[in-house]
Amino acid sequence: MRRGREIMGSAFLTLFFVSLASAAEKPPLASWPFDQGKSPDRILGYHKFVPGVVGTGLRFDGQTTSVVRAAANAPRLGDAFTIEAWVAVQTYPWTWCALVNQERDRKAGYFFGLDPEGRFGLQIAVGGQWREVRSESKLPLYAWNHLAATFDAAAGVRLYWNGKPVGGAPLKSKPAYAPDADLWIGRNQTALGLSEEVKVVAPVAFSFDGILDEVRIHGRVLDAEEIRAAYVHLAPSGPAPLRPPVLPAGPAGPGRFGAYCTRLRYTEEWENPWRVGEAADVVVRFDESGERLVFWRGTSYIPAWVTENGIWYTNEFYETQIGMMVTSAEPMADKQTRFSQVRILESNDARAVVLWRYAPVTVDYGLVYPDPLTGWSDWVEETYTVYPDRTCVREIRTWSSDPVVAPAEGKGLENFRQFHEAIIINPPGTRPEDNIRADALTLANMKGETHTYSWAKGAPGFKADYDAETLKLLHRISDQDTAAHKWLTAPAHGNILRVNLKAPTSPYAIVDPRNAAIDCYAGEIIPERSMFPWWNHWPVSQQIRSNGRWAVAPDRPSHSSLAHIQAWRPYEERADGMTMLMLNGLSQRPAEGLVPLAKSWLSPPRMDVAGDAFLSEGYDPAERAFVAARRAGTAAAPLAVTLRADGDAPLFNPAIRVKGWGAAEPRIEIDGRPAPLGRDVRVGRLRGLERDDLVLWVRLESTVPVRIVIAPADERK
Repeated sequence: MRRGREIMGSAFLTLFFVSLASAAEKPPLASWPFDQGKSPDRILGYHKFVPGVVGTGLRFDGQTTSVVRAAANAPRLGDAFTIEAWVAVQTYPWTWCALVNQERDRKAGYFFGLDPEGRFGLQIAVGGQWREVRSESKLPLYAWNHLAATFDAAAGVRLYWNGKPVGGAPLKSKPAYAPDADLWIGRNQTALGLSEEVKVVAPVAFSFDGILDEVRIHGRVLDAEEIRAAYVHLAPSGPAPLRPPVLPAGPAGPGRFGAYCTRLRYTEEWENPWRVGEAADVVVRFDESGERLVFWRGTSYIPAWVTENGIWYTNEFYETQIGMMVTSAEPMADKQTRFSQVRILESNDARAVVLWRYAPVTVDYGLVYPDPLTGWSDWVEETYTVYPDRTCVREIRTWSSDPVVAPAEGKGLENFRQFHEAIIINPPGTRPEDNIRADALTLANMKGETHTYSWAKGAPGFKADYDAETLKLLHRISDQDTAAHKWLTAPAHGNILRVNLKAPTSPYAIVDPRNAAIDCYAGEIIPERSMFPWWNHWPVSQQIRSNGRWAVAPDRPSHSSLAHIQAWRPYEERADGMTMLMLNGLSQRPAEGLVPLAKSWLSPPRMDVAGDAFLSEGYDPAERAFVAARRAGTAAAPLAVTLRADGDAPLFNPAIRVKGWGAAEPRIEIDGRPAPLGRDVRVGRLRGLERDDLVLWVRLESTVPVRIVIAPADERK
């Protein structure tokens, strides 16, 4: 038996070396080894040379890279040919992406490439038709793959992966080539429609995302043994230099609390086209945990909470659509942040305030409701007031020529308004189920009653059983077709929404319970892929114009949506817009444990101010702070306030803003005891053009009155 194995092994080696010798006698018509950082043809777009199968390979960026050989120098193929290449895939393409193609409008020529699910194949014009043959299996990501396709007018197409046959078709006909077309490597000559698109918008043009090496075109059919020998001869000794990227959120771990301008760098390939400096993004960092609030170009500056284990979450933005638009208008569509800007308004020990200003746009940069007299379209300013305990008020202020919906105009996708959507951003390499619990949402009301909604058996929800006043507001704010949605109506008057992530803390959103209406994002789910909706047209997808593409693999950043708070009582309404308020953040508390926080914001205790130096301006929910103002003409003096907390109007880590405090350093007393500045008592200075204010934040929960004194430090007791 051993002797037989030796004979078989010897025969294989003989055949192997004969195959190599045969291949050596007939060199390829064209080859691109990409060795020593060189290419025989022009390389367009951003690129770099990286370790390849042999020497170096060419890293294509997924956006701009291509190698172009002029038509006059391209190989002239006959009735038989072979194309082979070593390929390492970073992400599967948005649609079919060429590895090698020389074609004209998909009517003449050939196309050797990858499909959006990771299969490879050959497309070719034969018999008056454009025909396609693809492999039976998908290519693994981040690994070297040897791919080969042969064509013979008498036998058809055969495909090989790592030396093994993986598909074919008997396309027995004479090919029609495109000899006047240039030969392109790594990029399509013809823009193609996006695959897996929820609504078809426009063809896309992009590059291969990964590494190519040892690309060869032969003027004959290599047989199976020759292809096997080619694979064995150059089989790589190590892994491809690719890995899943990490969404950038700044330095890991806790840091000094505050808002910081920085440049959050994603992959080199994604960063290259950006024309921005080193202060393009904003991060709000916390000193007691590694969580943060991020405003990043890759999300179009849509703010995202980031957990300590790297799960991103956002409460969305203002979105609308009018009948003439193919897609909705939203900042998510602003891939280059042309109409989206972020800046820091305050950053101190007590709080950080960040302003995000944007215009909702379509994927074609169409604007909403442009005023014929002024040219101004819809604009939005969202102000995020963030405190050290990871609570944040989101103030949404809109300007519009048509600020509210005329009821019954918004059937389907026309003329709707939307201020919230619970969106989880899935980092590359993860599926929704890696980040979201099956019992994904818990809704609570102000009584502490809760209901947890699970997606394990499908998208949850009930019929809309809201009262007439709530339905009237819903149709005026959002104009949703209530019968077409599943609604989260349990418990009654639910207004505290907790998203149950697979993380130490989870995000929440709290709104005014009056007329709140919340629905489940029950559509666009493909159960075979995920129990949740799962798309990857956002974030970081600069290459495509799309407002909806289903994900097929966890190769890219992706997102999933769970619910919308479709309506709640506006904070302010004006002729040219409205203001909505939402309290949000990250917490370890269950939904019912957030009731004291919600009460402290929605029904805060009365503030009494002692003496004549200051007057009370009450509580400002837009900044989650009590406000006192120095009377004009008064000298520096202590401010003494009593916050009349009780069970219905509790205190939860209160903040006090003192307008016109001045330059004096403050000394704090709480209930007659000194409260030194530190972890639990923090002060911020707001220096303005006309006055200097002070902000005090205190870590304190109470259901009984609390007296706080803020005095100039140099004043004697």
